[in-house]
Amino acid sequence: MKILSKNNDTIELLASPDEELLERGDYLVIEDNGRKLLVQVIDIEYADLPGILEDTLRELSSEDVKKISMIDPYSVGSLLAKLREARLIIAKFRGVLINGELRNDVLWLPSRLNSRIYKASPSLIVELSKSCGRRVILMGEFMGDWFTINAESLDGRLTIITGKKEMGKSHLAKLLVTSLVEYGARVVVFDINGEYKGLSLKIDGSESELSERLMVLVPGENFKVSIEEASLKTLLDILRYVYDTPSSSLREFSRIWYLVERTYKKVTLKGLIEAVSKTQMNESIREALLSRLLSLESLEFFDDGEPVSLEELFRDLEYGGALIIDLSRSLPHGRRVVVEYVLSRLSSMLKNSLPVFLLAEEAHLYLRDTYWDDLVTRMRHIGIFPIFVTNQPDMIPDSVYRQADNIFLFNFTNDSDLDYLAKASRVDAETVKRIVKALPQRKCLVIGRVVNDLPIVVKVRELMLKTMGETKLFFTSIREQ
Repeated sequence: MKILSKNNDTIELLASPDEELLERGDYLVIEDNGRKLLVQVIDIEYADLPGILEDTLRELSSEDVKKISMIDPYSVGSLLAKLREARLIIAKFRGVLINGELRNDVLWLPSRLNSRIYKASPSLIVELSKSCGRRVILMGEFMGDWFTINAESLDGRLTIITGKKEMGKSHLAKLLVTSLVEYGARVVVFDINGEYKGLSLKIDGSESELSERLMVLVPGENFKVSIEEASLKTLLDILRYVYDTPSSSLREFSRIWYLVERTYKKVTLKGLIEAVSKTQMNESIREALLSRLLSLESLEFFDDGEPVSLEELFRDLEYGGALIIDLSRSLPHGRRVVVEYVLSRLSSMLKNSLPVFLLAEEAHLYLRDTYWDDLVTRMRHIGIFPIFVTNQPDMIPDSVYRQADNIFLFNFTNDSDLDYLAKASRVDAETVKRIVKALPQRKCLVIGRVVNDLPIVVKVRELMLKTMGETKLFFTSIREQ
């Protein structure tokens, strides 16, 4: 391989067709006089040589006379054929290696003629991408070797996992959840499809080591809360963000809340409905509040008889565990009610408690410019570290992407999605577009603090647990019967 040109952070290399096979995301080292330049391969093309079109057309037109023997005493034809097969490797500048440290601020170019170009060793890239920490998470394969990240690089960070459906997003999310729990972290999971409960079982059906540290809560069944524990603030959040209640009605609701509290010494949903029905107020406001309170009652999530305390559940996870909130049976508005309740309660609970990781599956279904915006902005101070999983990146607000520390990108072929991600990621747009578009299933581009801002393409490893989440197929089910 030889250097052809460099334009900004793009470096073009010429290679013969029999050079070592490369994949998108592989790293190359360009060495000259002891100095080293690190570049990442993002694509490969045919070299565009002068006259190549004319030669190809001439050969195409002479195909019918190929049987005629051609005299070539100096083997010029084979040399020309090799030139026509030359490859153009497009790579991105990642830094200059000085004393084992990767520097982006050093201006240096190796010699075009005398430099040596070779594939970087996986151990070198792993060392350069390693962030501080002792808790290792085995991610998968990179350049033919194992690749790990540190759990500490997720701590206090905002992480996004995105890609097309069936590419492996949820699989990676489960890998992160199980690894964090093994290291004693507390994780709350908003499980839209009811698949995380499978983590308590191994592939053979026996109980996994995590089975006693996973707690599955189904709203309306084994997860019911009292109105009093929810507090006025949480109810106001739900009425404002989920039911779009006007401010005039919210003020009236606050008055009713304090009235019930003074009268009965305890606030219940039944007491609130009764008070709204009997207390003198504007009829339109009464109807608005009654319809919303009756809607909350129909969810069967608020139960003043046998409520579950979220604070007590967290005490059971003192030494690490996952609180899996199964939202697969909840209606859309009921799902948002539960999410708003949990977020609001966590914000007040964690002031004097250990932080938690919050994994939001299918985040686009309930991620709105409401409580989340405040959560993302103040997450370091609150102690909630979100991991968003979505296949619709444009549905996540720009404010979330701007503050993202880590992004795991699976395959996307839609240009509008790629354009959106290219603007939001912590790496150049061309790298995102060229690599992500060609990623196979279970491979992802890792960007951000978790890899020390050095983009890495990883093939995510298998989990020996029942990850569930597979696509249900009609014809496969018929065959099994």
